[in-house]
Amino acid sequence: YDVELWPDTSMKKIAVLGGGQVGSSLAKILTDDGNDITLIDTNLSVIEDLQEDNDIKTIHGNASSPSVLEQAEVNDCDILIATTASDEVNLVSCHLAKKMFNVPTVIARLRNSEFQVSTSGFDLDLFSINSIISPSQLVTDFIKNIIEHPGAFQAYDFADGKLQVIGATVLKDGPLAGRKLSEFKKHLPNVDVNVIALYRDRKTLPVNGTTVIETGDDLFFLATEENMRFMSELSKNQSRIENIMIAGGGIVGMTLADKLSQKFSTKIIEKDLIRSKYLSESLEDTVVLNDDISDESLLDNEGIKEVDYFCSVTNDDQMNILSAKLAKDLGAKKSIAIINKLSYRKLVSKEIDVVVSPEDVTIGSILASVRTSDVVKVHSLGFGEAELLEIIIHGDNKTSKVVGKKVSELEIPSGCRIGAIYREGKVILLNEDVSIQSNDRLIIYLLHKKDFSKLAKLLQVSIGFF
Repeated sequence: YDVELWPDTSMKKIAVLGGGQVGSSLAKILTDDGNDITLIDTNLSVIEDLQEDNDIKTIHGNASSPSVLEQAEVNDCDILIATTASDEVNLVSCHLAKKMFNVPTVIARLRNSEFQVSTSGFDLDLFSINSIISPSQLVTDFIKNIIEHPGAFQAYDFADGKLQVIGATVLKDGPLAGRKLSEFKKHLPNVDVNVIALYRDRKTLPVNGTTVIETGDDLFFLATEENMRFMSELSKNQSRIENIMIAGGGIVGMTLADKLSQKFSTKIIEKDLIRSKYLSESLEDTVVLNDDISDESLLDNEGIKEVDYFCSVTNDDQMNILSAKLAKDLGAKKSIAIINKLSYRKLVSKEIDVVVSPEDVTIGSILASVRTSDVVKVHSLGFGEAELLEIIIHGDNKTSKVVGKKVSELEIPSGCRIGAIYREGKVILLNEDVSIQSNDRLIIYLLHKKDFSKLAKLLQVSIGFF
């Protein structure tokens, strides 16, 4: 008989603390993955909504209370994920989970930049935390990556940074509009690029050589860094990026300004006087303006028509939408806005060039920590429904359903597509004749997040006994 051994693929018992946007979405995804989920929240209406729509056990109470954690049977959990709105509650609950209830893996979402290990030297062991998820850091890196890839509305790194996944909208006068996908190779014969997904009016379309690309289509490409010059072909009408304006001097705004000012001329607008003074003292190469980001005369006087990217990164969705639209109307070439609320994101997705969802960025990072030890990276793709994963393959041609087989021979879930292989430090952009080897990392597009459990089953390793 066979024993399935792909690491950590069996059902896990997971406690999610906090039923906000991230917590509730995470609970739903992990339930679809086949895990046993318990969610704790102080808001009774949140609990009732989750109970109504999902097979999730819920507990009403304070996540930092030992009695509430005991009621949630945290002592039997494999993983605890603290995503409440309070950093303090997340820290205390993680500490209790580890020290009182012996939970093997605890993960905390922490907003305060002082808890970022990379910048402040915060010691995870103080609160017995295995890993910290910092939304501000993730969002900052996401926006920085977009700006460094002009023409993209999503940009992610895979394969130790050697592979880029770029989402770009097809322009009216661009080289792809009205052409078949097969003609892309003819237009750029020396560029090795793989189209992994295509969306039209927010709906996915089949990706093959006969697919005709239309103006406004959203394409997702896989390319190595040396082949990223094809982006300049997609954005021929765009000038070189020089000027950045940031609206909002909070954690994201400050960190973003610090990183971007090393390459670009950067200005940041902050309404609070005390915060503005702090920013001006902390940011050597950034111009700090103490003013209202919705002031038309200010934007005009500060050269908004010369701004290549206007980034609205305040904590207020409505202000971000208003300022991004205003800046675009006044002449900014591209607008980026952080928008938390899903209904707002859908409403303005065509009017703002890049809409950043902290929820999607954060959830991807948590899933990479939770799913299995062999899921290296997870990123939401498209409009939040799909995922792109980097997964390590184990076994041999006797113990694995994929090792030794060609990509064309795999019985992968519907809507799933393998885009690349990362093997011994080199990226192989896939064609269907490539055979998979043990220790390969596969870059996989998954149209429906809920199909991850099917994909995991395919990649499991088994050893026969007789």
